[in-house]
Amino acid sequence: MNKNEIFTFTAPNGVEVTGVVLAIISSTKYQTVALCYAQNRLFTFYEYIAYDMETGDSESDYSYGKILVDYVVLPDYDAMLEAYSDHLVTLAEEENNM
Repeated sequence: MNKNEIFTFTAPNGVEVTGVVLAIISSTKYQTVALCYAQNRLFTFYEYIAYDMETGDSESDYSYGKILVDYVVLPDYDAMLEAYSDHLVTLAEEENNM
């Protein structure tokens, strides 16, 4: 995970949500904790990294953390998320017209 990265995840209620990473709170070889924004909420999000010692491959697992602030409006990040959503719609329309 990186700052300003836009990602999609499944919220605890089962709904697919698109969010953006505001900052990396902490990062180690095995775990990254990020401060994220989506649906007018600030929340923590975790990336867990598992390494296969034999092959050297790594695999990531993600989990939703805690809501830190409810009902927050961050216009710049709302614009980023809207532009991303518009981009996905444009890609889908182009794919369907091919």
